Amino acid sequence: MIYRLLRRIVRISLAVFFKKMVVTGEEHIPSTGPLIIVANHPSTFMDPLILAVLVDQRIGFLGNGGLFANKLFAKVLGYFHVIPIYRKKDVKPGEKRDNKQSFAKCHEYLAANGTLLIFPEGNSYYELNLRQIKTGTARIALSFEEDVQILPIALDYSDSIQFRSMVSITVNPPISMATYRSAYAEDEVKGVKALTEGIRASLAQHIPQTSGKEQEAFLIKAHAFYTTFHEPTADLHRDAKRSLELRNQVSQALTFLQKADEPLYQTSQAKVFSFFDLLQKEGVTAGFFTEKFLKKNRLLVCLGYFLQFLLLLPVYLFGLFTNYIPYILPSQVFNALKIDIEYKAPIQMVVGIITFPLFYWLELWLFRKYVSADMGHSLLFLAAIPIAGYITMYYYTEAKRFMRVLRFYFVMKAQRKAELLALRDEILGIYEKIRKQELLKALFGAWADTEEDLVDVIYKSRTSSDREIKFDDE
Repeated sequence: MIYRLLRRIVRISLAVFFKKMVVTGEEHIPSTGPLIIVANHPSTFMDPLILAVLVDQRIGFLGNGGLFANKLFAKVLGYFHVIPIYRKKDVKPGEKRDNKQSFAKCHEYLAANGTLLIFPEGNSYYELNLRQIKTGTARIALSFEEDVQILPIALDYSDSIQFRSMVSITVNPPISMATYRSAYAEDEVKGVKALTEGIRASLAQHIPQTSGKEQEAFLIKAHAFYTTFHEPTADLHRDAKRSLELRNQVSQALTFLQKADEPLYQTSQAKVFSFFDLLQKEGVTAGFFTEKFLKKNRLLVCLGYFLQFLLLLPVYLFGLFTNYIPYILPSQVFNALKIDIEYKAPIQMVVGIITFPLFYWLELWLFRKYVSADMGHSLLFLAAIPIAGYITMYYYTEAKRFMRVLRFYFVMKAQRKAELLALRDEILGIYEKIRKQELLKALFGAWADTEEDLVDVIYKSRTSSDREIKFDDE
């Protein structure tokens, strides 16, 4: 009962925290176990929360053995069906890690038609990448004597730590175990490696791949450039699903371009970096250099913003007064904890679950005590608080945009505008060169006869690294 209640609370919290959650392939989710769900792991606690809400059945989890050191906390984890898996750093120096008992608990859980969630990367980092897949999942599945399905689910966040970001959840068809069991019967090591590779290939189809921090930054900027000037309908805020799919395609294109024509890749990267560096220095964004915006009348643009701000000002002030403290507290709590960036989103959401209801109740109590005790007035006031909060966020965002508009129209020098337009056209020219030469199409045919081969090439071309990235405010 507690699990179901928490699940409902988490469902509502996720709907508030994320601006949009797009689920593809939900029909592939089996209604019962035994089932092993495998997913990439870009956002610590947020990933299991999303997946726990996604499937109807209750799921069990694999957790780091170090979390079970505290007996009281271990009991709480046990209630939520968390099974410990011990890594090298989870055991004392000189001791050998032994997960036989953990594997036995996994088999016991699956034998009861349970659904088990495993993150086969083994760790979580704030990055656009699929890290090396560990063999533990394959060993658990293949050593389980009964039939079990493996369901790969790819999680792709627009920004895994930011409030009101977007996330794409792609549910792939379950992996058939028949072929891998035959290979496992002949050679256990080869069977485990083959299934591990199958899991990796399934996830890699829907996750951007980068070869390092520099290419990651290139991908983010190239994706922003493309959606601005070539496919504006794929803007992240207009069509999150298409935008994230496009980012994955751009990551593939960059990988192949780098291998096929390194000079052209370096030239493209340098031009794109220069373009966005200049934008940042001027305090503007790429959208100002689209033909659509350049044709707008500056007087009408400024007048439109002014009227909008004037009309919404009372609602903005009300929303700011009633929502600022519960809104800002989650960030303050995270900063005070001084923990890894990967924990930012779940910490903020959990704190927000507490602060918003608490402050709304307090404000309602004050309203009824000093303004009106009428039930109709109270319900209207309570409904107005969150609505005003959303309008306040919109107002603040639009105000920042208007400041950039003013900089573009009245501060930015004509020479710099001309420089950026010329750079824009150079990048567009490079794109046309690549397209006309059908360079990527030729590479797809030369290097990948099948989709699985294509995913192989993409995956093997990158290198893993533990790093953090920052998304530009486009």
